[in-house]
Parts: sequence; structure tokens; C-alpha cells
Amino acid sequence: MRASSAATWEILRGEGESNHSLILLATMRHGCAEPGERFPDWERDFARSAPLELEIGPGRGGFALEHAARHPEIDLVAIEARRSDCELIRARAARRGLRNLAVIQGDARLLVPRFFPAGSLSAVHLHFPDPWWKTRHHKRRVIDVELAALLRRILKKGGQIEFRTDVAAYAREAERTWLEAGFEKLPDVPPEVLSTRERRYAGKGQPVFRARFENPIPGGDVRPVEITGRTGREWRDVRRK
Repeated sequence: MRASSAATWEILRGEGESNHSLILLATMRHGCAEPGERFPDWERDFARSAPLELEIGPGRGGFALEHAARHPEIDLVAIEARRSDCELIRARAARRGLRNLAVIQGDARLLVPRFFPAGSLSAVHLHFPDPWWKTRHHKRRVIDVELAALLRRILKKGGQIEFRTDVAAYAREAERTWLEAGFEKLPDVPPEVLSTRERRYAGKGQPVFRARFENPIPGGDVRPVEITGRTGREWRDVRRK
């Protein structure tokens, strides 16, 4: 990536580059991209052309690492605010020899619009974002109408948002946000990869609410279904009615 007046990019590679994944740490200095700034060249950074996916807030990387390992055909970018978590994911990815995972340190609300051009993403994963219920904290929320409009633009037609939360009220609120932005809800399917938090909840029998939304393909026919909460090992399919 190119350095600019708005950001400093620190590109870190593990020793023995051929055996380690590329990890990108980005620290924002101020604001969004200036007019005329270029988007990152992801094909250059990953050294190939592949479907590009984004995870916002990977935490300690339980989902990101396993998803990247199970799907070597895709490239995954994960944006995490905590540097310590970014470095942890980097170390774990290096040990597993993953080269299709990039981790960016920074505020997703600032970085996403400057990192991904229109129609560039195949999927976005949003797992357990903080609902920030207090009115004075609403500005800290990741999910809002601005993000929904942004994801409509940067997702390919047919691209998907994959959302998970343990808060039923937040699941309903997020669903309204996606639907009002023009996304269409897809039938629920059992998750292929559970995050660290989900595995912990499953052991306690706590519900997790999951839903998938599609950036509609013109002429497509997708009917909305109810959002579902699951406890423990209840991974039943929800069929179209």
C-alpha cells in the first residue's frame, strides 16, 4: 500500500516470507481518504486474483483463521481496532502458514470506505459487534444506515453480509437496517465455522442469533425469513416457506 497524508501503512511480513501470511497493520492519522487517493491493490498484496471477503472486528481471530484455512480459494481482510489482537492473529496465521489472510489495525468506520471500491467484496462478516445501547454511545456503533449504504456499494451483486449477535433486540434492529438499505434476507443455514465466543455460548446453552443478507441480483427472487436464535447444538436448517 502507498503512504499518504491521511494514513501510515506498516506492512509486516514474517521471516521466511514464502511460509508466512502477509499481515497489514494500518494506523489512521486523520479522517477519510482525500480526493484522488487510490484504493489498495489487493491483487498485488495477495499476489493473485481471488474473491475478496471482509471481517469487521475479528477479535482474537478464531473465525478469521479457521475461515481462511478452510477456504484457500478466497482472500480475507480483517479489520480490528486492537493492535494486540492483530499481532496475535498474525502469529497464529504464520504458524498455520496462511497466506490468504490480511489483518488491518484501525477503526473500520474510517478504513472500510477507503479500502474497498464499488463491487469489490464477495462477503462481509460481522460477528458480535457492541450494540452501544446508551444514546451518548450511538456514534460508536459499527452498524448504522451509513454502513449499510456503504456495504450495498462495495459488495458485488449477490454478495452477502453474514451477521451474528447474542442480543435479540440488536439482531432485530440490525435486520431492519439491512432490509431498509435494500438487502434481501436469505434462509438460515448452519454455520460452517463457529467463532470462539460462539463455542463458549454453545457450551453454556446461550442463544446466538444469526442471519445472512444478500446484495440483490436484479431479477432475483429471495423471500425474507425470520431471524433465528440457536442454543447449544441446535443447527437446524430454516427452509423457505
